[in-house]
Amino acid sequence: MTRAFLVLTRLRLLDVLRSRSSAGFVLVFPLVLLAVTALVFLDGHPFERRVLLVVAPPDDPALAAVASALAGLEEVTVERARGEAEALGRLRARMAAAVLVPGAPDRLLPDRLLVGPRDRLFGRGLAAALPAPADLVVADVPRGGYVHYLFPGVLVFSVMVAGLFATGHTMVLYRQNGFLKKLATTPLPRAAFVGAQVAARSALVLAQVALLVAAAWLFGAPFPPLGLLWLAVIVVLGLLTFMGLGFALACVIRTEDLVVDVISGLTFPLVLLSEIFFPLSALPGPLAAVGGWLPSTEMVRLARAVLLYGEASPAVLAPGLALLGAWAAVTFAGSLAAFRWHE
Repeated sequence: MTRAFLVLTRLRLLDVLRSRSSAGFVLVFPLVLLAVTALVFLDGHPFERRVLLVVAPPDDPALAAVASALAGLEEVTVERARGEAEALGRLRARMAAAVLVPGAPDRLLPDRLLVGPRDRLFGRGLAAALPAPADLVVADVPRGGYVHYLFPGVLVFSVMVAGLFATGHTMVLYRQNGFLKKLATTPLPRAAFVGAQVAARSALVLAQVALLVAAAWLFGAPFPPLGLLWLAVIVVLGLLTFMGLGFALACVIRTEDLVVDVISGLTFPLVLLSEIFFPLSALPGPLAAVGGWLPSTEMVRLARAVLLYGEASPAVLAPGLALLGAWAAVTFAGSLAAFRWHE
């Protein structure tokens, strides 16, 4: 019995260690997660530094005055919000601790300082430190605000994994089992084959997104109808980007185990550098700069803008959508150029 126990234990260990993806997930991923988490929390929890959003134009003197008055408070960070709707959306999602809305220039209307029900004491202290008097207003902030913050990130993670595995893993399997060789004997164009893969996966992912939206709605997440339409556009562009990347990987990787390892290796840093769990401002400068150019980061930011901030202006969303479109065009162009029916 002892010998059988040792043999089975050895076989199970070898099953894990012979697979690069399994070994990497068990041995390497915890180390990577610890290293990145240590960098994020090196100066304390990112959400310990309370964010005060000031609704003001970029060069407004009031913004500079508030930042100067609060410069001695290390626990308070002053940031600008483009409009009151965006600022309130970030307050409800717990991405900010307070919002300062300047009053009329003639002071007929005083400044308003908005805080959540649990931050009344913080609001009183902050109001006393501001350079101009402000009326303290307790805003209606939902208890599940952080769930609202996480939802776009969870959604993007689902789209990212679905896109990478839908094409990368599937194409390698098709190549190994000879299905691509059989298709090569037919008059089927490459574009039609790729289009069918995209259409099928898009339908599945949009259904998945609908289920996620319904689940988040149960937690009180606000979803404006126009925001849901924009979300569908964002999801399709993001899915095209990651499916294109999966196709590109499948064109150069020939074995199933290796493509799983590579996709897993790509997924971990994409999750950690895409503002899914914490803002990029919490990371060191070089990592934040890299994360800012990732398509997954842009997807998260766009999703939060349309769902949480109520943003619906095409002019505001256009730069992010253009970046996603460029990623999709580059990845698909590269994969179509490298795609072959068989080796």
